Amino acid sequence: MSMADERIDREASGVGSQAEESGSGRKKRKSRAKADGSSEKKQRPKGVRVLLWFLRKSIVPLIMVIMLVAGLYVGYVVVGKQPNEEVFSWATWQHLYDLVFADS
Repeated sequence: MSMADERIDREASGVGSQAEESGSGRKKRKSRAKADGSSEKKQRPKGVRVLLWFLRKSIVPLIMVIMLVAGLYVGYVVVGKQPNEEVFSWATWQHLYDLVFADS
């Protein structure tokens, strides 16, 4: 018998109301939290908190930089069929910039 069937049977027979059930559930949760000692939030050392904050804030820009580098490589080597040693050469990208933004 599923939990839904049991709930329907209890409601039909009038055993226990929702107010009684929800109240007793709250008491159980509170008593468990106090027994475990988890009601108080654990404090991490300040250095660890700062490091975690920094990692949370920097993960998206870091992933974006990695994807930019991967995209440059794939676009230049795979799609453009150019030698892979030229991908990260400054002269290559300066030449590309001059081609795109030329005044002619």
